[in-house]
Amino acid sequence: MSTAESFDLDETGKIDLSQIYDRPDPRHYYSTLRRLEYIIPEVAKPVFQSIISTFRRTRDKGRLRILDVGCSYGINAAMLKCDLEMEDLYSFYGPGVVAGAKRHELIVRDRRLIKDLVKDPGLEVVGLDSSEAAIRYATEANLLDAGVNTDLENDAPSPEEARILSGADLVISTGCVGYVSESTIEKILAANAPKKPWMVHFVLRMFPFDAITDTLAKFGYVTEKVETQTFLQRRFATQEERRQVLHRLDGLGIDAGGCEANGWYHAEAFISCPEEDCSSFDLRPLVSM
Repeated sequence: MSTAESFDLDETGKIDLSQIYDRPDPRHYYSTLRRLEYIIPEVAKPVFQSIISTFRRTRDKGRLRILDVGCSYGINAAMLKCDLEMEDLYSFYGPGVVAGAKRHELIVRDRRLIKDLVKDPGLEVVGLDSSEAAIRYATEANLLDAGVNTDLENDAPSPEEARILSGADLVISTGCVGYVSESTIEKILAANAPKKPWMVHFVLRMFPFDAITDTLAKFGYVTEKVETQTFLQRRFATQEERRQVLHRLDGLGIDAGGCEANGWYHAEAFISCPEEDCSSFDLRPLVSM
């Protein structure tokens, strides 16, 4: 339960990984996450694919615009567009493959990979992340179709940024809740109004989702949690991180037995749909998958 480099703990008790999100290219990002056995995009992918399929069937719409909140270097976009696994991405950016490559060479390589590997051309993915470097790389490499790097927790989007955030059919996230709150969600809803995108958020059990659920309800959403399972995010980096997280969970009255006590972060999935859509199909199969 250790890595080749040390990390400080942030105010939540997690290790501070901010240093891996602000590099000119994603090599350090992927090498660090590989050591931590980070896997949440892969375990979330079948849920996203099920929601995408249901949305297309319900709305009779083939092309979808997805907004990935906390998108970093476009990891969910690559996985959904190309149906990749985490090991594929770790290998693409491994030192044996891209050692010594310049940033622009990686961008050219990634553009070619995306063009050759895409399996679902009907997906358009735009990203939101506070890291300018990550957004710039992901858009230049065509991993993302567009991106916004404004911190919506503290700032309103510019007119151009609001335009990029608008038109979403589905809003997703795989780990930003806890750092992103209902404030960001409200601004996303405002940018998309009067349209109401569906949402799927994967949230670590240490971060309550109640405030976002309540905010979505005010906008006419129904939110259901996937009750049948939790979803592995990554293993703890250190014993101190494990201790801090278990302490936080205990304070929330959450039993870590069989989950975080075994050394891994566990997330829960929350699916939110507008009430008018829920009346036309049964949400229960989606939350019992």
